[in-house]
Amino acid sequence: MAEERRRLRAGVIGTGTIAFSAHLPAFQKLRDEIELVAVADVRAEAVQTAAEMYGVETHYTDYQEMLRRERLDFVDICTPEFLHPEQTEAAAQAGVHVLCEKPMAASVTGADRMIRACEAAGVKLMIAHSRRFTGRYMQIRAAIERGEIGEVRYVRENERRPLTMYDQLDLAATYWEPEGGKPWVQMAGYTHGAAMTNAVHETDLARWFVGRNPTSVYAEARMTQADSEIPDMLTYTVEFEGGAIAAAEVVNHLPRGYPYFHMMEVIGTEGRIQAIDPEQSPSTVAHASGMTQQQNFPVLLHVDEAYVREIRAFAEAVRNDTEPVLSAHEARGAIELSVGAVLSYKRGEPVSLPLPEGVAVDD
Repeated sequence: MAEERRRLRAGVIGTGTIAFSAHLPAFQKLRDEIELVAVADVRAEAVQTAAEMYGVETHYTDYQEMLRRERLDFVDICTPEFLHPEQTEAAAQAGVHVLCEKPMAASVTGADRMIRACEAAGVKLMIAHSRRFTGRYMQIRAAIERGEIGEVRYVRENERRPLTMYDQLDLAATYWEPEGGKPWVQMAGYTHGAAMTNAVHETDLARWFVGRNPTSVYAEARMTQADSEIPDMLTYTVEFEGGAIAAAEVVNHLPRGYPYFHMMEVIGTEGRIQAIDPEQSPSTVAHASGMTQQQNFPVLLHVDEAYVREIRAFAEAVRNDTEPVLSAHEARGAIELSVGAVLSYKRGEPVSLPLPEGVAVDD
């Protein structure tokens, strides 16, 4: 008779929008494999609500206390990116593996801190880039690996989002202070607008689909709202080793009622893959021979199962002591490319990659 597998013990740090909308429901679906034993958030009411809604026995307003008291296999960090290095270091020092929401950090230096801390402690680190676990993107990657469109030469994405209630709520929320664990208020995740909040998805996918390192990026950014200082409209072009190009347009905070729009196109030497969301149409794979195929991939922005896949994948890496399917160094590459885009639109010129050590987005 096969031995029953022990359920892994997990904790969640941060019970904001992404935790409520994606991570906590995913843990509920995985309850036969993972026991969510504790949640932590500096906001007492929010963390209590999360614990009650999802049947979590223990909740904390100090994540460090959770790390000290609970016997955890891993934590899932769902806080804003500027908090990720400190919280990852704390978990690593406690000997706890780390799954962390994207973006990995607010800087390349922060990403390097996270990698060093986990490598030194011998714990695993994976960044939760949900689109790597979204059905359509997984199938596009598989088609590329099978050679269906030859060598990738061009990747293009277009993503437009309307202003939502959640955007308003997240602009000024209470989080942990980087030193000392005290609450503070900051416009978390919005300092650099679209480049960090969601274009990091595009930079990660472009690197994944091209399969080579970027050599330069040129970006322009604007504010969609006249009274805003946050650049939430971004376009960029990336050049890769070997001559491939990636381009993207990312716009947030469009007028309410504007439909979500997402388009992905990958062009290779032997064909192309194109997917457009509005009509929820199937993807079209066109081959150089003239043959076309319709493939019913899931809608691009419908990623509910992606969070289940990513948490399960990380849990299996922890359980089996194997490397996570998405390495922290890969996630660092997406941050470096996004930071390069920020530097480019601030300077008004292309930026060479890799970035010099220690460069910051305010340089």
